[in-house]
Amino acid sequence: MDAADRLKQQLADRKIQRLLLQSNDPAQIVAALVACADAHTDLVIAHDYLDRGLIDRVIEDVSVDAVACQEVGHIRAVPGAGGSSEPASGKVLLMTSGTTGVPKVAAHTLDKLLDRIRATSSVESNVGGRWLLTYQPTGFAGLQVILTACLTSGSVVIASDRTPSEFAEAVERHAVTHISGTATFWRSFLVARRGLLAGGSTSPGSLRQITLGGEAVDQTLLDRLAAAFPDTRITQIYASTEGGALFAVHDQKEGFPAAWLEQGVQGSRLRVVDDELQVLSPRKMLGYASGQASPISGDGWLGTGDLVRVDQDRVRFVGRRDALINIAGSKVFPNEIETFLLSLPGITEAKVRGVPSPITGQAVLAEIVVEKGTDAEPVRRATMQSCRSQLARHKVPSMIRVLPAIEVSPSGKKA
Repeated sequence: MDAADRLKQQLADRKIQRLLLQSNDPAQIVAALVACADAHTDLVIAHDYLDRGLIDRVIEDVSVDAVACQEVGHIRAVPGAGGSSEPASGKVLLMTSGTTGVPKVAAHTLDKLLDRIRATSSVESNVGGRWLLTYQPTGFAGLQVILTACLTSGSVVIASDRTPSEFAEAVERHAVTHISGTATFWRSFLVARRGLLAGGSTSPGSLRQITLGGEAVDQTLLDRLAAAFPDTRITQIYASTEGGALFAVHDQKEGFPAAWLEQGVQGSRLRVVDDELQVLSPRKMLGYASGQASPISGDGWLGTGDLVRVDQDRVRFVGRRDALINIAGSKVFPNEIETFLLSLPGITEAKVRGVPSPITGQAVLAEIVVEKGTDAEPVRRATMQSCRSQLARHKVPSMIRVLPAIEVSPSGKKA
């Protein structure tokens, strides 16, 4: 009897309603998904980097009554657990990142999580692929990669270490065919790949599909990817823990067609309210199992928190609502300045954030990474000069710092 069968038997025998699994192992995650679906038990997939205190808080908030042990075929009961007030039905409960506190837990049905994957599983280029896992496997994006590999008779490739150089070496070593990652991942991957090529490695030529998601994507990055991989399909995917898999863009242009605001796309409807993108999708979460107020309105629309700008026939992402910088009453979008910085020579990564200012309330701080082998100070001075000559005064950074690397969160985004 394999792990999924053993787990299913225990769930049924002990009448477990809600199970928590804390594991980074894709095989364990899949086994738990199969067992819980068959036993009609809800599964909470927890990030492995959360400490015991946060896990205990989630167990209480979400009414978990059992926890999967390290060997997934076995479980332990949660002492004093009263069980969930709602009947178990095999739901999949996914966490937000939790990097700033207790994560929210979004409830999905397995069918809805598989909906977009099933729609593309028969595409010839997806069948039998080798998928590099760049995302945290316990998050929405990572789980989508794992499930896609399962439904397309593919395999998941896990780098020995989550560093750009190890990811690049894993692609060569295992002839990876599909990579899905954040814009931050792809910028660092391009740098690492150049290092391998300079060292005598040959480009594997196996890559069929590049997918970008989780962060706003600038045109400069899309152009660099197209130049580096001219025969590879490049897709931007828009999805979130709350919204599910929403839509994909294949035209290698920043943003998405404005016509979709009227026509809808891939089963979802889109609208812009107070500069925020809102979506009405059959694949969105059922709600937060952790009790927080839902961002879904009474008529089913989900506020994404992503601010956009409609520019003729294109809708472009300008930043997150919660990341806005207020400079003496003027709004500054960090993403807009980052996009500008990344278009300048010598810069491979950039992060912009607001810092306190006694005069304007906030000021703009820019952090950049320069190309290896480049003298950092001339690049920093030239960058400041470009900002002063080409950006509006309130958007000019008060300081530009050169860093060896930009910190990345477990979700693959800029921390």
